[in-house]
Amino acid sequence: MKRIIFSIICALIVSLSAYAQDDYEAFGDDVESFGESNPEENIRDFLGIMLLPGSNTLIRFYELHQNHDGSFKYTQLTMDAFMFRAAGKEKSVANPSKTNFFQTYGISDPNIVSQLWKLRYKQYPYETIGQPEPGWANNSESEEMPSNEQFAILSQYGITRLQDVCYGHNLFMLIKDIANPQWIMKYKSTGSTSPIAEGPVDENGETYIDADE
Repeated sequence: MKRIIFSIICALIVSLSAYAQDDYEAFGDDVESFGESNPEENIRDFLGIMLLPGSNTLIRFYELHQNHDGSFKYTQLTMDAFMFRAAGKEKSVANPSKTNFFQTYGISDPNIVSQLWKLRYKQYPYETIGQPEPGWANNSESEEMPSNEQFAILSQYGITRLQDVCYGHNLFMLIKDIANPQWIMKYKSTGSTSPIAEGPVDENGETYIDADE
């Protein structure tokens, strides 16, 4: 009798072990398939700019958070805060490793960032002591808007309208290029036609109607 009971118990153990193994393997297949990630879907953070006036600046500086759906959440920065983060002197979500992006992209003079306003304007737009250097915009119809042809150049960096944010790799390539006299000469001599105005925008770059800038 003991042998019979022992045999039955052994048979049950073997059966349950086989079932558990099959179930584990099936579950494991599901987990492996579900766990495959697409790098493009990862949430990412960037430093960015927009060619619209900010707080005491001619352009806006941002820290951007990209959501899973591709949309962005904007946090506006001062120019100093942007510079500290970009140089890796201040840890941020956009630069947690405190990388010196200026050094990484071969930008020898980070102060060139202060010249980014020239991409949009033909002349410095505000009264100031002394005579500021002119901007680089070449639009025969507006002194505060690049020409269509200049927007074609800016589109290489993700800027097709003033409301667009240039961020990440594109931004630092743009900063590097505006330090190149040949690039500036090409940009200044390109085009004279005006793009279609798209209306005012809010602090996040979204177009709105009948509102003051």
